[in-house]
Order: sequence, then structure tokens, then C-alpha cells
Amino acid sequence: MNEAERLDLDGTELFDLGEDVLAREYNGIGPEFFPAKLRDRVTEHLALFEPAALIHDLRNYLSDGMRRRFHRANDEFLRNCRRCADAKYPWWSWKRYRARATAKMLFKFVDGHPGWKAWMDCYRRRFPEDPEKQTTTKRNNNHE
Repeated sequence: MNEAERLDLDGTELFDLGEDVLAREYNGIGPEFFPAKLRDRVTEHLALFEPAALIHDLRNYLSDGMRRRFHRANDEFLRNCRRCADAKYPWWSWKRYRARATAKMLFKFVDGHPGWKAWMDCYRRRFPEDPEKQTTTKRNNNHE
């Protein structure tokens, strides 16, 4: 949390959800359906992006099942990952641009089918009574 606030990442207001929600919802880098050992390895390898992943996990926790908010949350994740990379490496370092390329790769993953599945899994966990969203993972393709 402190690192995300220090980097002035978008979404730090979500930390107001409380320590219990943060501890329960943050699972490292990677979707919940990844085995824990794989997520641990990915998180270790991509530790630079951990503050952005924490905020993204909280956005997923608050999923409303809508595509436009799904894409908005993923856009925020990409911006935050870029801020993490820019804060770590100077503008002239090739490491900065490699980290930014990695951020784009992560974005493509979270903004694709695996990310949508994670978004809808979170929605269904919070709102199991919504039958419309229980039967389909397709919602509205508008990015409004």
C-alpha cells in the first residue's frame, strides 16, 4: 500500500476498503484460477508491478460484471504498471522500456479472456443471485 501511494498510482482510494479485504483479495500477480505456486513465481519475477496488481485485484473484487468497467480497470492497471516502470528506471535505460513492454504484455493478458473470466468470477462471488450473469460470460462489448 505504501509503495502504491508513494508512486501516486491511480486507485489508491480502494485501500479504504480495509485491511481484511486487502488481505483476502490480493493474490499476487496472476488470476485466482492459476495454481498458487505459479502465481507466487510470477509475482516474484514481476515484483516491480506488485503495487499495480494489488489495486487491480481490488478493482476485480468490486466487479459489476460490465465490460466498460472491466476495460477501465485494465486501462488503470496499464497506467499504474507504466508508472512503476518509470519510477524504477531512468528514461535513458533500456530496462525502463523492457519493463514497459512487459506491462503491455500483462495488460493484454488481463484485458483478454483470462482477465474477463477473473472479472466475472469476482462478480459472481459477490452477486450469486444475478441469474443473467450466471449463464453467460459475454456481456456488453461496448467500451463506452
